[in-house]
Amino acid sequence: MRIIFFLFLAVFCYILWQKWELTKFGITEYRIFSSKIKKRACAAVISDLHGFSYGKENWKLSEKIKKINPDIILIPGDMLVSKYSNTYETALKTLQELVKIAPVYYSYGNHESRLNAPERINYPLFLEYLSGVKEAGVTVMQTESREISFGENQVQLSALELELAYYEKGRAVPLEPDYLKEHLPPQKEEMFQILLAHNPAYAREYIRWGADVTFCGHNHGGLIRIPGIGSVISPQFTWFPKYDAGDFEQDKKHVIVSRGMGTHTFHIRIFNRAELLAVTFLPEHKE
Repeated sequence: MRIIFFLFLAVFCYILWQKWELTKFGITEYRIFSSKIKKRACAAVISDLHGFSYGKENWKLSEKIKKINPDIILIPGDMLVSKYSNTYETALKTLQELVKIAPVYYSYGNHESRLNAPERINYPLFLEYLSGVKEAGVTVMQTESREISFGENQVQLSALELELAYYEKGRAVPLEPDYLKEHLPPQKEEMFQILLAHNPAYAREYIRWGADVTFCGHNHGGLIRIPGIGSVISPQFTWFPKYDAGDFEQDKKHVIVSRGMGTHTFHIRIFNRAELLAVTFLPEHKE
């Protein structure tokens, strides 16, 4: 009986801890140096909110972003959960608050892509949500590029919406070598290149394409993280995914993968607190 009691107590404590943990998020700061950046600028990055609420209308999230004082807010996808229409309203209200802080650029994740099909039951609701998002003043990007003001800098911001086949569960689907070149407009090499690409599995391809920094999400930090090792499993059921969370740098180009702000289906975060990214861009140091 004593063993059963302690097992029950352990499970009860775990459930309480998880409920508490899922109400918290941290701020992870990054600094990016580049000769293409002329003046200091800051971006707040929100990924995989999935309709989560940190206070009414996400006021806790809004207040944290105000303290960051970003020049722009970047969202590399999955603001909602495709099968739960109640998350659309939460996402919309959040975006309506965020545009009051800074210009918002929002690219599709797999949940938005899944909804953007006439055969989907929730397609009319998604169109209504999308209309509200655009009406609020959010710049919605699919697979496209545009020049934007970023503080006192002019940068090229691109977004990549991958077909749902590239999110297939249980196996890695290779990306064609010239996929990005074929789908995105030509880059202006003299301009700093920011890419919003939800799926981090293709980090090498983003670097080869020439993005100076790519912002991804999708993996939710791997749900469970083992200290010193990293994530355990991705939403695509890939064990110990390489690009789980953090800054992956190669040849002075960065792929920054967010642990995300929310969860769906499996509401688990063990040693894997949700995060808001605060990324400062600075002129490259002169030796």
